[in-house]
Amino acid sequence: MQFAPIGEDATVSLRKQSSTLCEFLNETGLQVFFEMDAVMIPPAMLLKPDRTIPPFDRTKLIALDWTGISLSVESQGVERRPDSVQARTIKHVRSLADWDVIIDDDTSGEIADIVAMRVDGDTLYVHLTHCKYVTGGQVRKQVEDLYEVCGQAQKSTQWRRNIPLLFKRLIKRQRRKVERTGHTGFMQGDFSALYILEDKARMLKTEFTIAVAQPGVTKSGISPAQLELLASTEVYVYETAYASFEVYCNS
Repeated sequence: MQFAPIGEDATVSLRKQSSTLCEFLNETGLQVFFEMDAVMIPPAMLLKPDRTIPPFDRTKLIALDWTGISLSVESQGVERRPDSVQARTIKHVRSLADWDVIIDDDTSGEIADIVAMRVDGDTLYVHLTHCKYVTGGQVRKQVEDLYEVCGQAQKSTQWRRNIPLLFKRLIKRQRRKVERTGHTGFMQGDFSALYILEDKARMLKTEFTIAVAQPGVTKSGISPAQLELLASTEVYVYETAYASFEVYCNS
C-alpha cells in the first residue's frame, strides 16, 4: 500500500528531521484500529480476531455529577477554569486516592490530560486519564464521541513498557511549560515529589489504570455501538498494558 497526496502534502518533523507525510507513511506504515478489536496493518491487511467480545459492562460506568460544567469546554488551561471537563475530572481523580503528584499534562504531545501517581508499599500506581468535550455541549448517543478519546487511551498503553521514559517525558514537558507560560501543570505535588517518585520507581512494581472521561455518554442511555467500542478498548488496554480501564460519563 503506497500513499500519495491528492493536494498539498503535510510535513512531519521528528528528532530534528523532516519529511513529507506520504514519505513518512510509506516508510513506517499505518495502523488503523476499528471496533470489535479489528486492526488494519501494512500492507493493507485487515486483522479481525475470531472471538466475540461482550459489550462493556454498563455497571462499571462511573457517572459523575457535571453540574456547573460547560460540557463544550474540554481543557482547564493555565487559568484553570473550574467549569471545564478536565477540572471536573481532576476533582474526581483527586478523590480516588492520596496521590503524590497530579499533573495537568494537556497540550500537544501529552502523555494524558491528567497524570496521577503515588507509591504504596512496593507498588507505583499510575493513573492516566484522557478527557473529551461534548460536541455542541449536548449529551448524545453517538459513537463518534468516543472514537478519539478511546484512541488516546489505546495509544497511552505504550508508557506501561517504559516507566523511566515516562518520568523523563513528564519532567521535560513540565520544564517547558514553565518556560512557555510561567506555570506548571502540578495540581498536587511539585518537581521535588516527581523526582522522588522517579528515583523510587526503579525498585517498584507498577500498576496502571487508564481512564477516559466523556460527559456526552450517559450511563442510562449509552448505545450498543458505544458499549462495543468501550469493550474493545478495555480488551486492548488490558492485553497490551495489563492495565485497568475506567470510564467517567454522565448519569
